[in-house]
Amino acid sequence: MHKNTLLLLFLLVLNVVSSQIKLTQNVGDELINPSVGSCSEPEHWARAFTLEEYGISATDEFQINSGSIGVRASVGQQNAYLQFNIYSIDSGFPGTFSESNLIGSSQKEFFPFVSILSPQIVTVDFDTPVTVPANVERILIEVEKTDGTGFGVMNILIAGTEEGGNAAWYKGCLGYYTYTSTDIAPLPRPNANLYITANGIISNNTFQYNNVCFGDNTEFSLNFDEEIDTVLWDFGDSTTSNVLNPTHVYAAVGVYDVSVTIQTINNPVPKVINKQLEILERPNANKVPDLISCVDTFGSGFSSSFDTSNLESLISNSQENIVLTYFDGNGNELPSPLPNPFSNSIPNKETITVRVANQNALNCYSETSFDLIVNPIPDLSVISDLFMCSNDTNGFAIFDLEQVQNEILGSSMATSVSFYRANENQIQGPLNAIENLIINEEEITVRAFESVNNCYNETKFKLKVNSLPIAYNVNVLIGCDDNGDGISEYFDTSTVESQIVSEQTGLLVSYFDTSGNALPSPLPNPYTNSIANEETITVRVTNTQTYCYEETPLVLRTSSQPQLNIPSPIYACDTGNGFASFDLSHIESEIINGQIGINLSYFDANGVQLPNPLTNSYENSISWNETITVRAENSLNPLCFTETSFELVVMELPITQLEPSYFLCHLEPSLTIQVENVFESYNWLYEGDDIISDTNEAELINAGSYTLTIGKTTNGVYCENSYDFKFIRSSPPTITQVNYQELSNNNYIEIIATGDGDFEYSLDGINFNESNYFTNVDGGVYTVQVRDKNGCGEDSEIVTIIDYPKFFTPNNDSVNDYWQIYGIDQYPNSYTYIYDRYGKLVAQLAPNAKGWNGLFNGRPMIPSDYWFKTFLENGSVFSGHFSLKR
Repeated sequence: MHKNTLLLLFLLVLNVVSSQIKLTQNVGDELINPSVGSCSEPEHWARAFTLEEYGISATDEFQINSGSIGVRASVGQQNAYLQFNIYSIDSGFPGTFSESNLIGSSQKEFFPFVSILSPQIVTVDFDTPVTVPANVERILIEVEKTDGTGFGVMNILIAGTEEGGNAAWYKGCLGYYTYTSTDIAPLPRPNANLYITANGIISNNTFQYNNVCFGDNTEFSLNFDEEIDTVLWDFGDSTTSNVLNPTHVYAAVGVYDVSVTIQTINNPVPKVINKQLEILERPNANKVPDLISCVDTFGSGFSSSFDTSNLESLISNSQENIVLTYFDGNGNELPSPLPNPFSNSIPNKETITVRVANQNALNCYSETSFDLIVNPIPDLSVISDLFMCSNDTNGFAIFDLEQVQNEILGSSMATSVSFYRANENQIQGPLNAIENLIINEEEITVRAFESVNNCYNETKFKLKVNSLPIAYNVNVLIGCDDNGDGISEYFDTSTVESQIVSEQTGLLVSYFDTSGNALPSPLPNPYTNSIANEETITVRVTNTQTYCYEETPLVLRTSSQPQLNIPSPIYACDTGNGFASFDLSHIESEIINGQIGINLSYFDANGVQLPNPLTNSYENSISWNETITVRAENSLNPLCFTETSFELVVMELPITQLEPSYFLCHLEPSLTIQVENVFESYNWLYEGDDIISDTNEAELINAGSYTLTIGKTTNGVYCENSYDFKFIRSSPPTITQVNYQELSNNNYIEIIATGDGDFEYSLDGINFNESNYFTNVDGGVYTVQVRDKNGCGEDSEIVTIIDYPKFFTPNNDSVNDYWQIYGIDQYPNSYTYIYDRYGKLVAQLAPNAKGWNGLFNGRPMIPSDYWFKTFLENGSVFSGHFSLKR
């Protein structure tokens, strides 16, 4: 936004909140050198102001009480006068400017001659304020330079500010006798921001009038903020009144100049307030006929089809300068003109009031009214969809529309009825035999007319063809005849209804015998036929909503039932985990015993059907004992069957107890072993070939692999079982070498032994291991051992591991109180020297000594690292260091 605009907004706010309002377009009061030339003739400078921008509304009177102008004297010896003139202007200024629109002027203010003067602001306080009347939106503040005689006045240059908003205006000498903007060449200076301002206040001293319609009492009221002494009204028609707030009836239409002269108690100078008043002709409100329309929805009382297209012309009857206002039945104002089509807001009948007012005085009006009348339509609420069952399950059926027609004519005000399809073609021909043209469902439009008000109503209904339910075919029911009379008490009817209905829902199933008599529904289960050998029952499936139904036959047929033998259990030897191979090739003949016309089926314990005929090497599917089910069906009727079963039993193999291995020391001649003497056969084999015994015992001489096979007959089946074992001879072990490592972070001992046996090893003679290698061995003396696990001898050696502790804590807690070389006692002629960190000898240890207790000359040594050097009797020397901790 331009900073001039911001400044003007600021000034506007400032002026509104103060008692004085300043009209200005200049930024500040700091003047610059004059920029517009001058001459010695009368001149006029001006600024235009829109009052609303300064917070002066159209209803306010604005009293201007002073004006200011920026000037500088120029050459010349004459004196001059300055006068402020206030004009009313419009948006066409300056082209529409007229001196006849002068509102008022200040007195002439004398301006004495002063030689070359710096720019200054001259302010003229008006002796009599100029009142800008209400409803004046824009004014021109003109400053006129004159001597009172119109000639020979002094040159005066008008000054301005750095910025000045809108254009300034000039007329006078220099050839400009109508107002010209200072921005337009050839004036001396474009953008001349002439400093012209005015100050004033908003005045409420005025009068108002009401009722300017011809024939009415026009009311006048005075609004004055001083105490009134006398008042004289001049109504402009040669009549007067001295009543404070008078009323007056004018004798003719026309424009009248009304004035009121007021003299207050405190001010003897009369004040005159002038206003023009126009007495207006009252417009005519012509009567129009009522509007009639048919109701939109039966019984609602409302219609949205009122035709208002001719209302305006009928009511106004060519009158001009009028305003039409409409009011509904509740007194609410409606849009003008009324929408077309129009809807009533009060059911059945509503009175609309029309006010015809003079557009210049809306309280000068006449009124008329008309009614919105809603006529009823035939009642079609009785109409509903028609339903029929499909003729041939094809989605088409014959409907009776004549019945619908008669129902409408008999129950409403309708005088005629017609039917139409979706393509708007009227249905012709006999209405009692109309077939739908769209499969399953067709929408029909029905129109009912009444001849009194020429109204009609229409609605839609559907011709719905209900599909027939499906009565699915049901399997023939077979009942087994167990005595040959053609009657069976075993017909299973449990699935009849589900077969016939399938996935359909909402259906009723009913049954009828061959004579059409109703049977119980559902049928009893089991059911007994009443006609021997074969009987047919009719099953009807009915849709409970549409009552459409379809039928299907149910056949009951009897057949003979097979007679079966029950087979004996079949046994076989266990081949592992309770499973065996059975020979079942003979089972069929055993079951049917010569009968013909029988089909057998076999099923294992899991219900899995087995091959037929059964094989001679069948393996059971359940361990140890399995039941095989046999189904024997009549070949003429599979549903007439008999079932039986037989058992497959797996025989456990004979059991005895043998060790997996037998041991004998190398020097003993033989070992005799035996088992229970309860089996039919024994067979001892050496290395799989040589038979060494056929009794329940055997003598083992040679080391190696042996097998014992035993046999026994149970339930007529002979079963054998075999056991494998080993015979092992052991020789005592001999230690041939002991490897070891000492004085390291991972001391170890490895025992090397020879011999034929299963050995184990130990460092203490108590704890034995499979491994001959021992790690993380502490220093000391060890008796290493190796022995045969089966007790066939042992061997040992003594091993000394030299090592030393890495720290000791001589605090008399019986734990690590002494430091000594581990295993040094095996070297009686050796000795050890101990030194502190400075190489000072602090102790000498003998092999059989308990060790160093951390004292030197009876005093405890400080916690630190100490060094040692050991000399063994075999000439070996080793050294190291350790820590003393306290």
